[in-house]
Amino acid sequence: MTNAKASGAGSANTSPDNKVVTGGELVVRALEQKGVEYIFTLSGGHIAPIYQHLLTSKIKLFDTRHEQAAVFMADAYARLTGKVGVVLVTAGPGFTNAITGVANARMAGSPVVLLSGRIGLRMDERLDLQEIEQRNVVAPITKWAKTATKVNRIPELVDVAFKTALSGSPGPTFLEFPVDVLTAACQEADVKFLDSPMCLKSMGDPAAIEAAATLIAKAKRPVIIAGSGANFSGAADSITELVEETGVPFFTLSMGKGTLPEDHPLCFGSALLIRPGAAGAAITAADVIVLLGTRINLFTMFGDVFPADAKIVHINIDPVEIGRNRRVDTAIVGDAGLVAGQLKQALSGRIAKDAFSGWVAELNKQHKFSLDTVKEQLNSEAVPIHPQRLMKEIDEFMGSEGIVVADGGDTSIWLGMTRKTYRHGDYLESGLFGCLGVGIPFALTAKLLHPKERVLLATGDGSLGFNFMEINTAIRFRLPIVIVVSNDLGWGMIRHSQSLKFGPGVNVATELGSFPYHTVMEAMGGHGELVEKPGDIRGALERAFASGKVSLINVMTDPDVISPGSYALANIAASAY
Repeated sequence: MTNAKASGAGSANTSPDNKVVTGGELVVRALEQKGVEYIFTLSGGHIAPIYQHLLTSKIKLFDTRHEQAAVFMADAYARLTGKVGVVLVTAGPGFTNAITGVANARMAGSPVVLLSGRIGLRMDERLDLQEIEQRNVVAPITKWAKTATKVNRIPELVDVAFKTALSGSPGPTFLEFPVDVLTAACQEADVKFLDSPMCLKSMGDPAAIEAAATLIAKAKRPVIIAGSGANFSGAADSITELVEETGVPFFTLSMGKGTLPEDHPLCFGSALLIRPGAAGAAITAADVIVLLGTRINLFTMFGDVFPADAKIVHINIDPVEIGRNRRVDTAIVGDAGLVAGQLKQALSGRIAKDAFSGWVAELNKQHKFSLDTVKEQLNSEAVPIHPQRLMKEIDEFMGSEGIVVADGGDTSIWLGMTRKTYRHGDYLESGLFGCLGVGIPFALTAKLLHPKERVLLATGDGSLGFNFMEINTAIRFRLPIVIVVSNDLGWGMIRHSQSLKFGPGVNVATELGSFPYHTVMEAMGGHGELVEKPGDIRGALERAFASGKVSLINVMTDPDVISPGSYALANIAASAY
C-alpha cells in the first residue's frame, strides 16, 4: 500500500475554515489515503453513510450476491497483489454471512480488512433491527477487532486495521462502525489522518543465519520447502538465487506455489505427499530440511513425516509459528525473501556446484517413477471420465499461461496432483481451512485483476452450489471466466471417506444426483456444455474460451473413483475414535 503521507500526517490537521466532516466521509477518506483500489461489498442500510461518499471517490465498488463471496474476493485480491483486501458489509446477517470468509483468510494468512456496519451505540440492548454482538463473534478469528465509538478517531482505527493485517504473519482484521457514529459529525481539525511508513520486512539474526548455513553446507540430502511467506514477501528472485547458488532441491506448499516455475531443473513442485512426484522420497530421506516462510501443519503431517534425525531450519516472520508441532534445530525470525538473500550470501563459495547433483538425480528418478504409476489414470479412456484424466486435459490445455483456480474436496485433490505452476498467482485454492465455495469468487478476482489472462475454475458439483449465483456477478461485470465442473453426482470426498470408515456403500447425506448446470448457465446468458467422453474435453475447453462468455462445462466424472484425499480424510476420522 502507499506510504505517502497526507499533509499533517501524524498530527492533528488544522483547517482555516474549521470544516465539518461526518463519519461516513472519514471512512472513505481514510481508505483513499491507504491507496485502496477496490472494495468488495454487498449493500445494506447500516453502511449507506459510507456508500454516500464512495459515490464521488476513485475507489471502485465490486458488489457480490453474498457477503461470503465478497470476503473470498478480497482474500484473493490480497493473495494476488500482496496488498490488503477490503470488504464492506452491513450489520447483522451481512456480518454473519462474512464469517466463513474471514476464517478462511485467517488460516491462509491473508491480509483482509473487514469493515462492517453496526446498530447505533444508543440502540444497544434495545433489540434493534439486526442487533448482534459482532466484535465478540469475530475476535477469535481475526488478528484485531475494534468498534469505532468516536467519529474523529475513525482514520486512526483504519490505519491500525491495515497495519495489523499486513504486519508480522498477515491475516484479517475487523472494524465496525455504529450507524450513529457514521452519521455523526466533527470538526476536521480534531481528526488525525495517520499513514506512517510501515516496516514489514526484517532480516534474520546473523548468528542464526550462520548456524543454518553451516547445516546446509554439511548436508548430503538437503531440501528447501517454501510456503505462503515466500509469496507475501515477494521472494521469488532471492529464493531462485539461493536455490541456484546452492543446488538444493526445492518444493512448495500453499501460496508458495509458483515461487520457482516447475520446469526449473531444481523445482520438484508441491511438497504434499499425495501428489505424484519426488516429495515423498525427498522429505522422508532428507538430512536437512529448510522450511522457508511456511508452517509445520497438516500439509507436512505436523512434522511427523520428517526423519527423526533430520536437522530442521525453520524461517518464519512469526516467532510463535517456529517449532510448532516439531522441534527445530535452527530458528530464524525474518522475512522469507531477506533471509533467503542472507543465506545465499552466507553460503557463497561453501558448496561445490555439483555437491548435491547425485541427490538431485535420485529425486529426478523418483519423480519419473512416481509419475509413471499414474499414467493409466492420466490417459484413461473410461466413461464416466476418470477425474485425473479431466485434470490432465486442463493442465495441458492451460499450459504455462493463465490462472487456474481449484474448489471442492476431491476436485481440489485431483487438480493439485496434476496442475503445474510456473509463477506466483497462477494457481489459487482455499488453503488449510479447506473451505468450499471459494472458486467463483477467486476466479472473478483473478479475471478482474488480469483481464487479458485466461482464467479457469475447476470445481466439484457440491462446492459449485455454495456461491452459484456469483455467476450472475461474473456476467454483470463482464468477467468471462470458464468453470469446469467435475460432476460425480454428490459430495465425493465425504461419500468415499464414509464408505472407507463405515463400510462399502454406507453413505449419509452425500448424494446430489444429476443436475444440468450447463443449461442453467445458458439460461443465465452464458455458454454451457455437457461432456461425457474424455476425448471431448479439449474441444469443449476451446469452445468455452473462444465464446468470450462466462462459461460452464459440465463434465460427468466417475463417482466411484477414490482420491488420496478421501483416504486421508477417512484416516483422520478413524484416528478421532
